[in-house]
This record gives sequence, structure tokens and C-alpha cells, in this order.
Amino acid sequence: MTSAFLFALGLCLASVLVTGDEEPCCPFGWTKFGSRCFNFNYNSKIWADAERTCISFGGNLASVHSLEELNLLKAWMNRVTSHLAQTWIGGHDAVKEGVWLWSDGSSLNFTQWAHGQPNNSGDEDCVEILCERKLKHIRRSREQLTGNRHTAQREQK
Repeated sequence: MTSAFLFALGLCLASVLVTGDEEPCCPFGWTKFGSRCFNFNYNSKIWADAERTCISFGGNLASVHSLEELNLLKAWMNRVTSHLAQTWIGGHDAVKEGVWLWSDGSSLNFTQWAHGQPNNSGDEDCVEILCERKLKHIRRSREQLTGNRHTAQREQK
């Protein structure tokens, strides 16, 4: 984990909203994984700015709830970045030190992190994925999903 002051890339994530018999779809430029859509943002940002970017797209930084999701995200991020990357995701303990949550409000119940992580080293309050590449973010949108760069996630419409 690194300090929230490090510039990074991010991943935004979105949950899928299914209505009737329609096949859920993601917004243009977003990638569907299961019931969520992801978008990878190549602009380096601090964690809080990455989360605000995801919110502006109707989502949050990505949340991870299983090893399968983590492996899918890491494989996808390795494909879209083609270089070493640390990527912001939505985990944080900014509300109460040592109590980790996802920025989308869900509990951080996934525990298969690297040994001793998250560890609050350097008084950090944020979670990142190290994919042996550089920092971006993944957006989470309410339509589907897109982390030190960041990945956004959002609901499908």
C-alpha cells in the first residue's frame, strides 16, 4: 500500500441494473465483468481525486469481494496497461483508523491480500492493486465497471 498522496492511476466499478428481459450492457468504453462494468482511467491521481472522478461517471472506485474478481481485474488491468501498474481501488479506512470499507459503502470482507496488508504503512488510508505495472485508477459506475490509475464501476442500464 502507498500513501494517499502518491499520484496513481485508478479503476472505477459499476454494478449492473437489470430491468425486465433486457440484456444488461455497459456504457461505451466500459468493460463488463459479471454484473458490473469497469473503466480504467489512465490519468494519475491521488485516491480522493480518483474517487471523485469515478463519482462523476456515476460510480465509485472498484470494490473486490472475491479472489475470482481480484484475478479478473488484475488480468484485465495487465492487458489494458501492458506495463507495471499500481492501481487505486475503493478500499479505505478514512472514516475510522483500522476499519476498512469500500467507497461504494459495502464492507471490505475480502481478506486475501498480500501478507500483512492492508497495513497503514506511512499512515495511508487507501487500497491499491499492484499488477506489476505503473499507478492508475479503475472507475465503478452504476451501470458497469471500469483503479493508482483508477477503475470505475457502475450499474448497467
